[in-house]
Amino acid sequence: MIKKMLVPYNGEEQAEAAFNFALDLAKTYSSELHILSVIELPEPPTEVETEAILESSTGYYENLFKGLSKKAQEAGVKISTKVVNGHAEDQILNETEKGGYDVIVMGHQTRSGLGKWLLGSVTDRVVDHAKCTVIVVKKDHKK
Repeated sequence: MIKKMLVPYNGEEQAEAAFNFALDLAKTYSSELHILSVIELPEPPTEVETEAILESSTGYYENLFKGLSKKAQEAGVKISTKVVNGHAEDQILNETEKGGYDVIVMGHQTRSGLGKWLLGSVTDRVVDHAKCTVIVVKKDHKK
């Protein structure tokens, strides 16, 4: 049974597709939906730069969360939102371990060639290391 779902959300098309997919699942299974956004700071960070990025990014995500919360409320789905800072894959995996999630629903990130070989993707690393089921949704997924 799927009781708790984690949806990493960065506001991009693939994250929106994952949210919509997770929202449908949450309605079907009467699940809780937990949205996690991660602020990745530049390295090496400076104090002034870090404070400005954290403040700006937190405000950005909190504004996006209003729309997601409205959709969830209309669907009758319980939702919570959270913004953290760090490396995206580490924060997603940490949250999954701490929160006891049954599934992670995340967007597919497209990278090709050298970029994929050198960097991989957050999605790839989460799929490889998560201890729960991971559903990867492509951005062109239709409801």
